[in-house]
Amino acid sequence: MKTSFYSLFYLSFCLFFASVQELIASSIADPYLTKEFTLSGKGELDVETSGASVAVIGMPGNQVIVEMYVKRNGREYGSKDPEIEALLENYQLDISKSGNTISLKVKKKNNSGWNNRNNLNLSFKVQVPTEMSSYFQSSGGSISLENVSGEHKIETSGGSIRIADASGKVTSQSSGGSFSLTGFDGMVDVQTSGGSVKINGLEGDLEINTSGGSVTLEDISGSIDANTSGGSIRAKLLGVDEDLSFQTSGGSITAMVPAGLGLNLDLRGGRVNSRFSNFDGEVKKDLIVGKMNGGGPLLSMRSSGGSINLEFID
Repeated sequence: MKTSFYSLFYLSFCLFFASVQELIASSIADPYLTKEFTLSGKGELDVETSGASVAVIGMPGNQVIVEMYVKRNGREYGSKDPEIEALLENYQLDISKSGNTISLKVKKKNNSGWNNRNNLNLSFKVQVPTEMSSYFQSSGGSISLENVSGEHKIETSGGSIRIADASGKVTSQSSGGSFSLTGFDGMVDVQTSGGSVKINGLEGDLEINTSGGSVTLEDISGSIDANTSGGSIRAKLLGVDEDLSFQTSGGSITAMVPAGLGLNLDLRGGRVNSRFSNFDGEVKKDLIVGKMNGGGPLLSMRSSGGSINLEFID
């Protein structure tokens, strides 16, 4: 009995050790393909993918480095492989430069006759100058942008979007997948038919329209116009300098603001909850309209079915 137990324990340990080694090896795998370009001015990255993930990071200098990683059946390939080369023939792959525009385009060829065993998982890491605009068209796979300044337009039918420590203007249209933004300076316009929206640390103007998923906002300085037809909205606002509008046709809305902040309030919903120490206006079960602490920017919160909650931060 003990022999069987120790044999089973030893086998389990070996399998665990092998899986850890594979994980470590995959995390430090070399790129399958690398291409480098030099820009002579402000550049633009033009990305068109189908199922591939793309991570873009800004670095000092004028170099663009594109690294392609290939995975098949859970295994990373870090060098030329005849079988992988044959499978890559089923892709249209273009990594090129025209003027100061870098193109990264990858998609499967039609009628390739693939099965799951022959399917490749492609991902890209792109190092760009810190001043770089981008345009993404993606039918799947995640997109991330970090430490870049410019105008960024993202159109995707699936996959998550993550933006961090960047500036400029972001326009995002998505039919699925989450949207996350942290540490941004500029204008942000998010349109999505599914997936959550989370924004933490924005100095600028924000517009959100979503037909599904929750909206979570924190530490935003600037105007906000957030609308959702499904899901809740939660916003923590440390300061309010411009008008704010939150609207949902389903779900609750909760806003947290400093207790001494001066605001004009227009709160309407199935039930409106708040307590004031310095308020002049009308208070009903489903409505609060008036001035808090002498008035200021307009805070509008409207829900056709859910509750409205205004909370205060000491």
